[in-house]
Amino acid sequence: MKVITAITALLFVGAATADVQSKPFNLVIQSAKKSINGQKLAACHSGAAIESLCLAGGGSNFHLNTTAGEETPIKGQGPPGTLVWRLPYTGEDNKIEYESEPMSFYSDPSTNVAMPLFEPGYDTQSVMFDKNGQMGIYSYLDDTVTPPTGDNVKILRNWYICETYYSAYTYQTLNWVLGDAKAKPQNPSCVKVVVERKFI
Repeated sequence: MKVITAITALLFVGAATADVQSKPFNLVIQSAKKSINGQKLAACHSGAAIESLCLAGGGSNFHLNTTAGEETPIKGQGPPGTLVWRLPYTGEDNKIEYESEPMSFYSDPSTNVAMPLFEPGYDTQSVMFDKNGQMGIYSYLDDTVTPPTGDNVKILRNWYICETYYSAYTYQTLNWVLGDAKAKPQNPSCVKVVVERKFI
């Protein structure tokens, strides 16, 4: 009886913390630069089962995985979650199946421009969408003061489109500039953008 009760409790906890996957959506760029304004982001090959977010083609479908019942840190805004792209592969009986790959940031010590990548594994970078559908990241840290604090949550939107090099691939990709809202990219090709979610 105790074993059944323990199993039931574990199932309840698992259900309470289950991921909820959103409907599919496109990620659309808004920019003062006319040549990229309105373009959709696409998952583009950047290595074995690794994709970056490129300005290419008609765009890709993405999902946001959130935790059921999680409250948002800023009232009226969206919850934090994991941006995922579903990698197609050939499964049993030659049927097309999908693996949800989470987005994480790849950073190199030589630059302050981090590249979002989708790849298998457990590393993730949480993102959120505000009430206008704009993608950002919740941040609590302020180390511009002494001592540093983590008392006030804010939304950062340090998104840029840049010419990037990763694993012998050069693309125009979405990137994140590390730092606070005043941070500027050292990569001279970077153009400031807003990333909007458009449900399909």
